Amino acid sequence: MPVLVKGPSPPSPSDRSLPQPHYRTEYADNLFADEALNGKRRLGDGAEPFTLQWFLDIESARHNRQGLWIPHLLEFVKHRGETLLGLGNGLGTDWIQYARHGAEVISCCPSAERLALIQRNFSLRGLKGVFLHANPRAIPLESASIDVLCVANLLEEIDEPQAVIDEIYRLLKPGGKVLAVLPARFDLDYWRRRCFPWHAWRRGRKETNPESVGFSARALRQLFGRFVEARVYKRHLRRADVPHLWRWLAQPFLERMFGRLLVVKAFKPLSAALPTLMAA
Repeated sequence: MPVLVKGPSPPSPSDRSLPQPHYRTEYADNLFADEALNGKRRLGDGAEPFTLQWFLDIESARHNRQGLWIPHLLEFVKHRGETLLGLGNGLGTDWIQYARHGAEVISCCPSAERLALIQRNFSLRGLKGVFLHANPRAIPLESASIDVLCVANLLEEIDEPQAVIDEIYRLLKPGGKVLAVLPARFDLDYWRRRCFPWHAWRRGRKETNPESVGFSARALRQLFGRFVEARVYKRHLRRADVPHLWRWLAQPFLERMFGRLLVVKAFKPLSAALPTLMAA
């Protein structure tokens, strides 16, 4: 059964009344690396896992340096007063920013464990939210009830992403916006395999983003075909990861060629309201 939980009265950031989650250090390190988008584990250093400082460290790592594009492309400051649904298996680092800037945030996650961590992230910061544990293919919210929907850490993990995108379409109001973050198929690892196939053998390097889980811009335009004004942006790249032969190129060009993430911005057409208006 889906569970809809309204956030408790926000505690102060120093409130220690919340029970401390207990997970293996390696698990916390992997959560940190995935959310920070840096592909590296912290190996137990830094703040104690799942404390406010730990979440703040993740936020700093995610939104700085190669992640400076995130606040701009995900439009953290543009949706005050709107209802925003954050959909995915992360830790809610981006959803926090929308709440800070006045959006009414609903966080939906198919994992009850991750949802509890998202709720903890909000509570430690004194932010309100609504927390929903549900199947992303059948979210128990009214049709046309969401102004903005931001999805990340999800579509690449499921077998039928189109079913989730259809559900996103149902939930958005006519004219509503979807922001989707997904791994890129044609990223730096792809081109390094094609142009320097001996590197992987010589260095024994583990690829950050296996080809099998990535999306192309063309595939995303097809998946979001019911939406209008769809734009796809390619971002996120550490210059230090780029082979020396290409490092002299400008960072914006490198990101557009080799970036590890794709960001889709698209709108539900206003014409979607016509059947409802005609029925009325």
